[in-house]
Amino acid sequence: MTTPFRRRDPQPIARGWEMAVAAVGGALIAVALAALAGLGLASALWGGGWVWPQGTETISHVLGGLLSGDPGRGLPPNQLARVARPVPVYACVAAAELVLLTAAVITAVLVARHRRPGDARGGMATRREAEQALGLRQLRAGRAVIRPDRYPSRGSRGRLHRLLSIGGNAIRGRLHRSVPTTTSRSTSPAPSTQAPPVRTVKENPR
Repeated sequence: MTTPFRRRDPQPIARGWEMAVAAVGGALIAVALAALAGLGLASALWGGGWVWPQGTETISHVLGGLLSGDPGRGLPPNQLARVARPVPVYACVAAAELVLLTAAVITAVLVARHRRPGDARGGMATRREAEQALGLRQLRAGRAVIRPDRYPSRGSRGRLHRLLSIGGNAIRGRLHRSVPTTTSRSTSPAPSTQAPPVRTVKENPR
């Protein structure tokens, strides 16, 4: 008995939910790294020096301390002594998260502008790019080809003028033939005003 053939997906990560999970996971990792960078920056500026947790377990404890209002919890004693006070720590953490959010928004806008699928404007040049590539004189010289609806060529103008003149002459000719002239009315014979002769009937003698 043979097993049925199963087609392998050449791109197993192309499914929608997998991309969403990867995006959410990457965002959480970036937020955690930004918070740790804020803690280290505050300790370097207002504390005893730069601190950075070592190991996944230590990182989770430090992040839990930041969320619970106890910055530096989970760090070894030699690094805990260098941690700054809570106010500068949370100020630096907020600044780091704001920088991360700004970078994410700018990246998303650039990707949506240049990598948007099905956007017909992606391959079209802007007005400034076309002017730089062709020049204003070249654009004016080729305006009949670029926008023939607004700038028709001389040949098309002549043909249009001839068509309009022929159509006007035909319409005027039809109107001239359909309207009766006054000369035809004057030359028509007038009706006779003489009364017809009266015939008398002879009476037969009885």
